[in-house]
Amino acid sequence: MRISISGFPEDTSEDEIRTALEDFGATVKQITMEPSEDCQRTLAVVDVDTDETGAKIIAERINGHVWKGKRLRARAYLFMK
Repeated sequence: MRISISGFPEDTSEDEIRTALEDFGATVKQITMEPSEDCQRTLAVVDVDTDETGAKIIAERINGHVWKGKRLRARAYLFMK
């Protein structure tokens, strides 16, 4: 399952995202980072080792959380392979 998380400050590293998500109970398999349209924030698509319900719960925990002064937005997605 994948979770899309937007709002990370632009200088955020993959390791910081991995550590933060592990604090939320996620086992991270892969992180893909992309700058957002305003170039001030970063979007992370995170592949987590859980089922659809687990991904939704993790996304709900993250959504609205303030991290490094930025409010995060998160949503779980089911991506077809």
